[in-house]
Amino acid sequence: MAKALKTLVLNTTGTPLSTWPPSLIPTEEAICAIVRDRVTVIENWPDAFYRSPSVTMPVPKTVMLREYAHISATPKFCRRSVLLRDRFRCQFCGQRFPSEELTFDHFIPRSKGGKTTWENILTACMRCNTKKRDKSVMRPLQMPRRPTTAELLRAGLEFLPNEIKESWADYLYWQVGLEP
Repeated sequence: MAKALKTLVLNTTGTPLSTWPPSLIPTEEAICAIVRDRVTVIENWPDAFYRSPSVTMPVPKTVMLREYAHISATPKFCRRSVLLRDRFRCQFCGQRFPSEELTFDHFIPRSKGGKTTWENILTACMRCNTKKRDKSVMRPLQMPRRPTTAELLRAGLEFLPNEIKESWADYLYWQVGLEP
């Protein structure tokens, strides 16, 4: 195979396990899961096969778990989740930045008793974070809050590369409402 193909893994409900990063695995891992009877093949890559002297096997594009994988209703508090919640935007100036150019800002500064929690952490560009320092006078565009897992899944769809969006659109956009 010329390019490294990936396989999208869906839960038993037909929904992706995650959208950012997408629940993609190397096709070799998908083949192992098929052989171990842990997944069902939903779709194969066209004209792509693994061959051995005795077996020719299509390369799986999308597979579904045979057993339900529980996904916590409470999102994990981590850098990736905060960046997704805030859509990679500085919550003070509103500009979008690459993740490495954003910092965590404590809305109520730690020096004033602020905690590192969903309700107190915002993304801020370095300029705004430096300008704000340990003061609470700058007002954010949105107050920090705990997002739902569904909100983070939807947010993750915004940042997927077009190649992934096009390859797996039928499976990734399950939560987007239909237009009248």
